Amino acid sequence: MTVATMTNTTWTYTCKICKVINKALAIMFVGIIAFGESAGRARAAAELHRQGYHAEDKALMLSDN
Repeated sequence: MTVATMTNTTWTYTCKICKVINKALAIMFVGIIAFGESAGRARAAAELHRQGYHAEDKALMLSDN
């Protein structure tokens, strides 16, 4: 096995590993953002409920956005 072949083979495996790690990190980042948004909505809805705005509370929790 020549050095060029070994380097090419090593580079191919490294690129595959990097792509897998990159995809996993991207999925984790999107999950963290979604969790933060969900927690923020829950806090806002709880505060609206506490202040007596029950219709707005319900609308916030049932909206798709």
